[in-house]
Amino acid sequence: MIFVQRLFHWGLFHRAGRLGMACLATGLLLAGPAHAMAQTPAPTPAPTAAPTGSPPDGREPIRVLIGLPPGSGVDQVSRIFAEALSQRLYRPVLIENRTGARGNVAAEEVARATPSGNTLGIVTATTLLLNRHLSRQMGYDPQADLTPISRFAALPFLVLGTPGQGVRTIGDLVEVLKARPSTCGTPGAGTAQHLALELLIRSVGARCDFVHFRGLSGALPELLNGGVQVYVESAVIGLPLVRDGRVRLLAVTSRNRSALFPETPTVAETVPGFEAETWLALMGPRGLPDSVLAKLETAAMAVARDAAVVHRLRALAAEPIGGSRAELATTIRAQDSIWGPVARAAGLTTD
Repeated sequence: MIFVQRLFHWGLFHRAGRLGMACLATGLLLAGPAHAMAQTPAPTPAPTAAPTGSPPDGREPIRVLIGLPPGSGVDQVSRIFAEALSQRLYRPVLIENRTGARGNVAAEEVARATPSGNTLGIVTATTLLLNRHLSRQMGYDPQADLTPISRFAALPFLVLGTPGQGVRTIGDLVEVLKARPSTCGTPGAGTAQHLALELLIRSVGARCDFVHFRGLSGALPELLNGGVQVYVESAVIGLPLVRDGRVRLLAVTSRNRSALFPETPTVAETVPGFEAETWLALMGPRGLPDSVLAKLETAAMAVARDAAVVHRLRALAAEPIGGSRAELATTIRAQDSIWGPVARAAGLTTD
């Protein structure tokens, strides 16, 4: 899923290489309702830089679990990551879908795995930061029972409006929301998109009746006829409709403007301090040996900084991070304090 104010759904892919192979079966961030979507082919990247160093002794595949379904934005980003990680580690990296319970099914399996480094997870900010505030009946603690390795990429959200309704900017939207009762759409209650829109509404002192759809395709008729004034969706899902001119892109929720559409302002340019995006982190079970943890951290950080990987990620409107385990641990602590109040204010619970 993530968020900051200072503030959160992305098959089987085979690629055999000379030294390694990455197999990916897909899945999403946001541990919310699954959206199937046509994948936008990314531009053909330049060859990934050759890995350095000696191959590790083991050749056992690394299983990377994802709590989202095929076709999601998280899945598409995870495919890119796993392929490049395999080349860095000289080992197969197999991505497996374990959907359910807002990403908790996958994350809990990682938490209960033997801490050998052979079972890892790509976990979203939603799973790490929000789920623990929505339920007291989880079978694990996503922060205590998982080991941070590296934040890999951030995925911004798009604030979408309806062409022809006279709302062209976030400022216009705020005026409408304050002036009359309005309807806000999300891809599901308790999703990162929902929480981002909740935070926006509360930040500007407006009110909104929320309607939760089964994805953007379900919301589109209402958005087009003006029944819904604003909808928040992940960039990889919403971008095709923006390009077709069917919806209007009002702003992006990330701190900085997107390299993919630099002419589009951020929400923060109108609402100072606003930031809402989800991010993906490579996590392992508690108790990973330091030597294994260090090797995974180094490889993950290198992947996010590889020029070919960066090119492919930005084609999906994702921004590479490549942070250290220390940076990830600090981010989790800092952002955790945001999620609880927003979830409670929205009255969200899964119990």
